[in-house]
Amino acid sequence: MRRPLSPTLAKVAEQELNETPDRIQQDIIILRVWIRQQPHLRARTEDEFLIAFLRRCRYSLEETKRRIDRYFTYYNLFPEVMSNRSITQRLLDINRLGVCLFPDTPKCDNVSALFVARFGQFDPNQYSLREIYHFTSMAIEIVALENDYASVAGICEIIDLEGVNSDRMRRFDRVFFRKWWNFLHDCCPLRVKEVYVINMPKDIQRTIMFLYNLLSSQVNYPIHVLKTPSELFEHIGKECLPEEYGGTNGHMLESIADMEDLLNSYRSYFEQDHKYGTIEELRPGEINTYEAEFGVNGSFRKLNWD
Repeated sequence: MRRPLSPTLAKVAEQELNETPDRIQQDIIILRVWIRQQPHLRARTEDEFLIAFLRRCRYSLEETKRRIDRYFTYYNLFPEVMSNRSITQRLLDINRLGVCLFPDTPKCDNVSALFVARFGQFDPNQYSLREIYHFTSMAIEIVALENDYASVAGICEIIDLEGVNSDRMRRFDRVFFRKWWNFLHDCCPLRVKEVYVINMPKDIQRTIMFLYNLLSSQVNYPIHVLKTPSELFEHIGKECLPEEYGGTNGHMLESIADMEDLLNSYRSYFEQDHKYGTIEELRPGEINTYEAEFGVNGSFRKLNWD
């Protein structure tokens, strides 16, 4: 059963996403029928899952079909992150590191959900970046289903680089990062509205600025590199930020505890995850390459949305 939106979010959904409550069920039925008709596609069809993708694509049915297909194609393309997604003790331990946080319900005017990434919070000798992104992919999916602020108003992301040094950057895997970037850009059910980079150490500035210039040219949202964390107040506001950043939106430990509760409640959900993906041998259409569509190696048949 679908959750009703607050009046504020309902207005955002109507004006920015073209959401019409009377048409939602019809669009869901159209997508379910389409998914059943695709011989290669094994996709989830729950209401909230399909609504998250419809909102991400501003209710363009054709774009929604593309994004859903890409999302489940990535189960094959990106097994490092998208396979074996289950709630394990190690996954809960990664959550407790506080590397990726979704603070409490936004209290600010633009109602965007806040996402905080703190890549200096884990020991690379104990946890790999692949494990961190494996956890993040699951957290993103849960948030897309549970947080209406995120699915409707989008994500405001803070990338906190405190503790990230040149040794960590030497371990940087460009191929892996490219896959992750393509997943976020082409497959993810959440829409990023803006990004703020803070606490950038001097010894990694050249690498980060290279990535900044590269990514800024590829996205339709602003990426801001701030000199001091206090500059966040000029853009986001204290009422949205966690107390560790000088705000009033709860403690990070509360966000970690909230996510652990959500992860535990989604155990049975992710136990079914192995059922989903694509069978490329059954995909209709011309043979194309993963490189052309996703920027990674491999081949598949050209996507057909009719």
